[in-house]
Amino acid sequence: MTLKILSIDYGIKHVGFAIGNSISKSSNVFFSFSYKGKIQLLKKIIEVCDEWGVNRIIFGMPYNIDGTKNKMCKEIEKFSKKLALETDIEIFFQDETLTSMEYKIDKRNNNLFLPEDSHGYAAKLTLESYLREQF
Repeated sequence: MTLKILSIDYGIKHVGFAIGNSISKSSNVFFSFSYKGKIQLLKKIIEVCDEWGVNRIIFGMPYNIDGTKNKMCKEIEKFSKKLALETDIEIFFQDETLTSMEYKIDKRNNNLFLPEDSHGYAAKLTLESYLREQF
């Protein structure tokens, strides 16, 4: 079975999304979304999942360098529990430490012609890391 996977780079005001699948093991759709409240964000995630036929969600976890959870990790876990109540899609977590830095390096070294979309690109990097590890 091919998995269509949505990766989420969760932020307090902005969220990045990337979509990929278990066959290509890559991600080529990514974008950011700014939101004002958790209900608006929940609705957007469900809309994206319905539109793309997503059957797995990956949240990037910004662990501390030593691997411990920080305040944002706890916020992500709390939000993901609310999302789990709204959908029957499997939810997983993936270490996203340093993806924002990798975005800046990739943008500088590879001349990425992207809008200022570090959240979307971080979601893409997180998803590709997950796919390499799992498939």
